Amino acid sequence: MPDWLVFLLLTILIVAALGVVFMRSLLYAVIIFGGFSLVMALLWQHFNAPDIAITEAAVGVGTTILMVAVVTRVRGERM
Repeated sequence: MPDWLVFLLLTILIVAALGVVFMRSLLYAVIIFGGFSLVMALLWQHFNAPDIAITEAAVGVGTTILMVAVVTRVRGERM
């Protein structure tokens, strides 16, 4: 992977982290967190750590699904 692509992915990670922190909608913050996890898994794979990449992908998908379920359920109860 070229150096400029690694720099781009690291920039996306920083923007996604800031997006999660400053996003007003919980659902959008959870979706951005899922993207953060995907980019992080790609970077772990690039750094020759496939075991950590697979773990990051699995945990990221699992937590994203759980958080989306919780946010939609909490939003439904408030209405």
